[in-house]
Amino acid sequence: MKIITTFLIAFICSISFGQTFTGKIIDKQNQPILFANVVAKSATDNALINGVISDENGAFSIEPKKENIYIEISFVGFTTQKINPTQSNIGTIVLEEEGQQLQEVVITARKKLIQQKVDRLVFNVENTVAGTGGTALDALKATPSVNVDTDKLAIVGKGNVRVMVNDRIVQLSGNELTAYLNSIASDDIKDIEVITTPPSKYDAEGNSGLINIVLKKSKENSWNNQIRTSYTQATYPLFNFGNTFNYNKNKVSLIASLNGTKGYTAQFNQFDIIYPSASTVSNLDMKNKESMISGRLGLDYNVTNNATVGVLYSGSFDDKGITDGGRTLTNDGNGTYTINEGNAETTNKNHSINAHYIQKLDTLGRKLSIDVDYFNFNNSSNRGFSSEQFVTNQSYFEAKNSTNQNIKNYSGRIDMEHPGKWANFSYGVKTTITKTDSDVAFYNTTTGTPIFDPTQSNEFMYSENINAIYADMSKPLGEKWQAKIGLRFENTRTKGVSETNNQTDINSYNKLFPSVFLGYTPSRKNMFNLSYSRRIQRPSFERLNPFRFYINPISYQEGNPFLKPQISENLELKHIYKGKLISKAFVSYVDNGYFNIIKAEDGAQQRIVVTFDNFYTAYNYGLTETFIYNPTKWWNTTTQATVSKMDTQYKDGFNLDAELVSRWNFQLYNRNTFHLNEAKTIQAETTLIYASPQKLMYFSISEMVSLDLGLKFSLLDKKLNCTVAVNDILKRKATSVNTKTNGIDQTYYNYFDTRGVKIGLNYSFGNKKIKVKQRNSGNEEEQNRAKTN
Repeated sequence: MKIITTFLIAFICSISFGQTFTGKIIDKQNQPILFANVVAKSATDNALINGVISDENGAFSIEPKKENIYIEISFVGFTTQKINPTQSNIGTIVLEEEGQQLQEVVITARKKLIQQKVDRLVFNVENTVAGTGGTALDALKATPSVNVDTDKLAIVGKGNVRVMVNDRIVQLSGNELTAYLNSIASDDIKDIEVITTPPSKYDAEGNSGLINIVLKKSKENSWNNQIRTSYTQATYPLFNFGNTFNYNKNKVSLIASLNGTKGYTAQFNQFDIIYPSASTVSNLDMKNKESMISGRLGLDYNVTNNATVGVLYSGSFDDKGITDGGRTLTNDGNGTYTINEGNAETTNKNHSINAHYIQKLDTLGRKLSIDVDYFNFNNSSNRGFSSEQFVTNQSYFEAKNSTNQNIKNYSGRIDMEHPGKWANFSYGVKTTITKTDSDVAFYNTTTGTPIFDPTQSNEFMYSENINAIYADMSKPLGEKWQAKIGLRFENTRTKGVSETNNQTDINSYNKLFPSVFLGYTPSRKNMFNLSYSRRIQRPSFERLNPFRFYINPISYQEGNPFLKPQISENLELKHIYKGKLISKAFVSYVDNGYFNIIKAEDGAQQRIVVTFDNFYTAYNYGLTETFIYNPTKWWNTTTQATVSKMDTQYKDGFNLDAELVSRWNFQLYNRNTFHLNEAKTIQAETTLIYASPQKLMYFSISEMVSLDLGLKFSLLDKKLNCTVAVNDILKRKATSVNTKTNGIDQTYYNYFDTRGVKIGLNYSFGNKKIKVKQRNSGNEEEQNRAKTN
């Protein structure tokens, strides 16, 4: 008998080795199961050899290229099947649905790769073979409707977004956010939720949507540490480093993170101004010092199986500097030119702390959450500036401009989740108090003795109190329909006091923010979703700060302390076909919109002043198509195309003496991932972004092309990841902006030194199965507004 068994095993192995196995996966209703996992494993030690997923017809093809294997077929909601293949065509495999009994009701579930829930799109990372061995940033790059551009995340048609982990806002941006996302293993991610129109549970602030990373359940008695560093070479070198430690044992969960940046970046600017009396061409080259260190320390403790308390501290110290120099040529027939030089030093300090308590009230899902937050942000800026004119009307000017800004914020929040038999409810309250104190001083130092200029100085104090209450209700309407409605009420009181101008501005308003979602799934291939929400966009504290940044003696940019928030109404209709083609139509209306105002003046003093004001209303509408396609098992591609148009009108009482323009704009995003070896440890990426020439408000913007290439190597059992990326290869990411105000034609070109080479190393050790337990504060809106660019 043993001889026969040995002979049969050897016969099966001889067939298996080097063959390609094909088959089709269906359910008991004879319907194909798409995106099912098909993996080949070693019969000796059950080690994973390789894997694929089934296509829209349930078909698959896998080539193990090893002896003594078996094939395992699985899909969430179905019983896993193991097959010992004896021939290349395995045939049709029927998966049995699993059943889970709860209070005598049998519930069956099938989790697709892409799900359109009533208020969000869900990408099931854990259902994909491609979702293993990478980081959260890798998973986001593969998520439909999400664009990853260098260190920025954006939802198509929405711009930059805020990121949540387990429904908690991550209060990081730029390189810090990238470093944090790279510290989360893709193996630890369950789902990625793309929320284009956030429901009432979330703050009404912002109109860019949310991305929520849902992590798998934590593993007890586990820990993980990651060390990372990167070097970027553009005009100047820039270094980034960081370390993240996660610990989870028994009732204690700990996270400690440290990040730093050191080096320089460059910026190149050109301004062409055509005045009626003369034209000028100005060049301004800037060298920006980047020196930042930030840290996070969080501790959660499970008091009981149903109660958790925790605290999270985040802090940063940012020492920035700008050294700039430029020349302005005046076309007056004499060759007059002006030499401008400037130097600025800015220090930012930020400390925030969050204390929280979570209480599970029963086994049905009722849960109470309480958050208390505090943060303090301090900004100190000093800028020296000199300008000397030659040839005609020779003159010299020198000045110093300084500001000190301190922001304090206190926040408290109570949230309740209350599932019921008839519907699921969530409701809560939040209060926020913010106090800002800004002191701006201007000194004319032309004579060598500082002379205080009260007309260009200001002491400004701003206070803001927001009280909110919300309620959401979601309910299935039969087997194919689902609905969710919500309402958020916010009372806002603000007070702005300019001591220097003896001016006080008090504002109080109440706003309702409704949200409605309707989902319809007529079949397994088609999903529809309709959503509406009302949002508010409050200006950042930087735009409220009346600090002046001088380009030349009479041209500057300054904030507006009396800027008001803008309100937007958003409507979206979405259709998903076979999880591969996502179509979206959207329209939004913006009231009390604010943006840059460019005031151009001619005469004795040719001057350009840039400030901010609420001057427009607008309709923004368009279509987006997202196509996800895998031409081969080693090539994955995502393409997104958007056409949109923005029609703008002046508010009553405003006229900038500039023509408002509008045209259809086109944006294209294409990302390709190539696995260059069978083990998928060498990966290449290409990312192409194209934006057609645009006409928005009173600006005409040139086309933009961005091409990035990258290589990723996974070594030491994927513990060490090395990346090499070349960004903005064509050096066409910069755009020029043309406008005409007060009859004066202006063209602005800004290049932020985006072309460069980046080399990164990332090493992880410990228990890779650990879940990064994340808790973030409840005053994320105010902290984002406090950040400077």
